[in-house]
Amino acid sequence: MAVTSEFPNDCRQSASAMSFFSAIRVALSALLVNKGRSILTSLGIVIGISAVIAMVAAGYGARSKLDERLDAVGKNLILIRPGARTEQGIRIGGQPLTSKDADAIRERVGHLLIGVAESQMLRRLVFTSTGHHGTILVGSVPDLQRVRNWTIERGRFFNENDVKRLAPVCLIGQTVLKKLFPDHPNPIGEWIRVDQLRLRVIGILGAKGRSPTGADQDNQIFLPITTLQRKLEGKENLTIIVAAARSDAAIDEAKAEIIKVLRQRHGLRPNEANDFDVSSVREMAEVAEILAATMQILIAVIASISLVVGGIGIMNIMLVSVTERTREIGIRMAVGATAFDVLIQFLIEAVVLALVGGVIGISLGIAGAFTLGYLGNWPVVIEPWIVLLAFLVAAGVGVFFGYYPALRASRLDPIEALRYE
Repeated sequence: MAVTSEFPNDCRQSASAMSFFSAIRVALSALLVNKGRSILTSLGIVIGISAVIAMVAAGYGARSKLDERLDAVGKNLILIRPGARTEQGIRIGGQPLTSKDADAIRERVGHLLIGVAESQMLRRLVFTSTGHHGTILVGSVPDLQRVRNWTIERGRFFNENDVKRLAPVCLIGQTVLKKLFPDHPNPIGEWIRVDQLRLRVIGILGAKGRSPTGADQDNQIFLPITTLQRKLEGKENLTIIVAAARSDAAIDEAKAEIIKVLRQRHGLRPNEANDFDVSSVREMAEVAEILAATMQILIAVIASISLVVGGIGIMNIMLVSVTERTREIGIRMAVGATAFDVLIQFLIEAVVLALVGGVIGISLGIAGAFTLGYLGNWPVVIEPWIVLLAFLVAAGVGVFFGYYPALRASRLDPIEALRYE
């Protein structure tokens, strides 16, 4: 009798003393019995976690690429274009902009600006002795270099004297350099023909890359605005006036002052809409960031649905597991395991199942982020906090959806459980 009373006590102490790591080992063993079922059960977790990590990383990478392009354009730029802009972004009607408009902005808003550069643009086919290339001709003023922060790789920018005497000189961007002078890295002094006009190359611009809209900023040729207007175009209407605010804080005030100046010059009454458009590069950045944030929220919602589906799958499979292992639960309780031991055991199984899905999802998400970065040609930015958050979410899903099956297992009657077939 003494022997029979001591044996259950030893078993009870053994069952109660099961360590946390032993519980994990038992949980893994139980899950490995049905590998395929376990993998399919955690598939929702895998999809949800991988989607969140991949898209958040892609969002950060795209934003980093956008910041890079905005820096190349100039974040403090203010763009003044002729024609009013509709809600769809289309410019219609309005008076043309002239150099006198640009002079008025310089005179009255100059204290808020680094500079003002009026520009006229033409698309033309340009020729050299070795080939030809389609590009954008930009007629402007010397202030353009300061406003756009253009660097000069070789040579010089045109000056006020060049503008006054309609000098046939130009600077070329890196794309134009590669297309027209592939074997001549320093074509200073060479000639380019546009229609019947010959332009002498006096400078090579540093690389700028693409603008936020995707345009190649290096595929341009810059020349004095008077040369373009009087020797090529025959018109003096401006395509755009570009100004640069002295600081981020001065952008809004500068825009307001520019609008005031142009409304007065164009004779617009108080109740009349602007016949021009004034916008800033910062506004473009804000729109892009809103779109990126909206897409990330959308992906997060979809991923959340996937996580819920994955959690329901875990709950279902754990309920099936409780039913299949009813006799095992009865035996464990008979040899001394408490209801709490059973609860913890099945809860750990649910968490392990969710974490396995989380680890696979994190791996696939990182791989997806690198793939998207490669395809989109942007840097891959994976914040450590998002990986940690994904891991904690997976564990939380396991606890939340695994608690009910574990609670149900812990409340089984040992006698009834032993009789279960």
